[in-house]
Amino acid sequence: MAMDALYLWAPRMKKLLIVAPYPHGKAPSQRFRFEQYLGALNEAGVAWEMASFWSARHWPAIYRKGALSLKVFATMQGFAKRMLLLFTLGKYDVILIHREATPIGPPWWEYIASQWLGKRIIFDFDDAIWLPNNSQANEMMVGKLKTHGKTRRIISWSEKVLAGSDFLASYASAWCNRVTVVPTTIDTTLVHNRVKSHQHTQLPVIGWTGSHSTLRQLTPLFSLLAQLRETQAFTLLIIADKAPDVMPSFAMFVPWNKDTEIEDLLRIDVGIMPLYDTDWERGKCGFKALQYMGLGIPAVVSAVGVNTEIVQHGVNGFVCESLPVQDGALWLESLTRMLSDHTLRGAMGADSRRRIVELYSVHAWRERFIAFLIEV
Repeated sequence: MAMDALYLWAPRMKKLLIVAPYPHGKAPSQRFRFEQYLGALNEAGVAWEMASFWSARHWPAIYRKGALSLKVFATMQGFAKRMLLLFTLGKYDVILIHREATPIGPPWWEYIASQWLGKRIIFDFDDAIWLPNNSQANEMMVGKLKTHGKTRRIISWSEKVLAGSDFLASYASAWCNRVTVVPTTIDTTLVHNRVKSHQHTQLPVIGWTGSHSTLRQLTPLFSLLAQLRETQAFTLLIIADKAPDVMPSFAMFVPWNKDTEIEDLLRIDVGIMPLYDTDWERGKCGFKALQYMGLGIPAVVSAVGVNTEIVQHGVNGFVCESLPVQDGALWLESLTRMLSDHTLRGAMGADSRRRIVELYSVHAWRERFIAFLIEV
C-alpha cells in the first residue's frame, strides 16, 4: 500500500498519545520499536504526542546502584505526571502504550484510561515482560512491586497488540484477538546506513553490544573465548552502558554512546549474541543480531527464539549452542572460520545487509506499521 493511501485513514485517527517509560530518543526499545516511524505518522496526517514516565533528567539514575532518594523522587514525579495525564485524554483518539504506563504496581492507569474513560488502546511490547527480570540495582527495592502479571490485563483491555515476535504474539493472542507481529526494525537509510569493509587484518574484532541487564548473557562466554584465543588472535570489543565487573585481558570496553554508536559498531568484524534458552530469552527480538547484520557484520548467535529466523546458518552467519555452553564446539568452529577468513566475513556480511534491508528494515515495514496503527 502506498503511503499516500494512508491519508484515507487519517481522519479515523487525528491525534495519537504515546505512553512510554523513557524520554524520547533515550531507550533502544523505543527508538527501534516506534520512534523511527514518527515521521511517517506525520506524513499520514496523524498528530502525536509522547508522554514518558521517567524524566530526561532523572532516568539515567534509575538503573544505577544507590541513589535511593533520587529514585524515590523520580518515581513519585512519574506517578504524578501519569495522574495529570488522565485529565487530558479527551483530546486523543487512540493511545499507544509501549510496555507499561507505570513501572511498578498494578495497571491502574491503563484500567482507568480504557475501562472508565473508554479510550482505544494499542499495546506494543518487545520482551517477555510478564516474566520477572529486574536489574540487580533494583532487585531488592522494586522486585516485588513490579506486578508482572499486569501485562495480560493490559493486553485484554487493548483493541490491538503489536508484538515483536511470534513467541510474544502467541502469549498476547490468549488475551486479545487482534495481534500482529511487527519485528524490531533497523533504519538502514538514515541510521544503520553504512556497510562494514571486511579487509584483511592481523587482529580481527569479535564484538558484543548490550546493556547492563544483558551482560549476564555475555560473561559466561568468556572462558570459551579465552580458549579460542589460544589458537586465534582477536580482540573482544564490549559496547555497553556498563563494563563487566571482570573482563578478560584481551577485551576492550567502550561506553555506549548514541552519537558514536554506528562508528563503534563498525569496529566489529564478527558480532556475537549468546543467549540462555529460557522463556525470557525466547521473547527477545534479536536486536543485537539486527544491528550487526544491518551494518554488514555477520553474526554468530545462540539458537534461541527469533535468532534462528534472522540468521541463516552458513549463509549470513552461524547459529550455535545456547548458554551455558558445554564444550562449545559450534561456537569455536564458527568463530574460527570467521576469524581466519576475511573473504567469508565479507560475503556473509553482504548477505546479512541484504537480508535486513529486505525483511527487517524501516523501509520494509513502514507502511504496514502505520496502517496497523491507524486503521479501525
